[in-house]
Amino acid sequence: MHEKQSNTVDSERSLKKKITPFVPSRLLALYSKYRLINESDLFNEKKTERWKRALSFLHSEMRGRDIEFTSPDGLSYVSMPNNYSSFVTCVAGARDPDIWRFISKNLKPGSVFVDAGANIGTYTLPASKLVGPTGRVISFEAHPTTFRYLQRNLEKNHVINTTAVNIALGSQLGSVDIQFNESNPGETCISKKSSATIEVELSTLDAMIDRFEIGKIDYIKIDVEGFEYPVIKGSARMIGKNRDVIIQTELEERHAERYGHSIKETADHLIHLGFNPYKVNKEGDPARIRNAAFGDVIWMRR
Repeated sequence: MHEKQSNTVDSERSLKKKITPFVPSRLLALYSKYRLINESDLFNEKKTERWKRALSFLHSEMRGRDIEFTSPDGLSYVSMPNNYSSFVTCVAGARDPDIWRFISKNLKPGSVFVDAGANIGTYTLPASKLVGPTGRVISFEAHPTTFRYLQRNLEKNHVINTTAVNIALGSQLGSVDIQFNESNPGETCISKKSSATIEVELSTLDAMIDRFEIGKIDYIKIDVEGFEYPVIKGSARMIGKNRDVIIQTELEERHAERYGHSIKETADHLIHLGFNPYKVNKEGDPARIRNAAFGDVIWMRR
């Protein structure tokens, strides 16, 4: 990124941070979707169908109601308003379509999938279909409000191979305070204690794996708004035992900075553990990258 462009981005973020407290959450949510529509290629294909889905979602959302929708693969969802992940899943049929093409090639019947930062289940539900009755999904969502939607979606789809856990994951046992983001519940994050936070249990993935007596894990998706590094450190034993495990991280510098580390530290730690970073293309095929750039990165020992 050129210095001038970088300064512009920094200025935009600084301005957004200053004005956000004064803008209604519903308007912030609408603005994020406006940017998605204008800046992404989400509507480059299946335009008519996707616009219909988008307008239906926005109509329900602006009335302040729960949004119900069915994805093209037949999964039924109920979502709170303003949830960005729900909107993308409703419109595109998957939270991250390119990533899902990759996952579909790597999860098989009998696989074990871990969803760290499950939101309302936009990864959990399709993963439960892929692994089938002989497989297993362990799904973690920290905030009780979002967790209730996750539970409702598991019940709506009669999912029986998934264990949902209302807990935050990190590098140690204890508790943390988290704050619900009304303009995008998917960006709920650990925060300093205040009147706007609630306290939730904190555990490690290693401890949870022991609790549920899981022998092997095939795929871990980690999307925890900058807390990826502690989650990975709390998974050391499991990562050591599962040589072929695939790890998916969402790396974003502004989120990692909340917790005093950088995405480079996360990447360096995974490289030290023997993983190589990959990006996936539109067909879901992985390509090795030299440096772990921001966004969704796939980690494999290949």
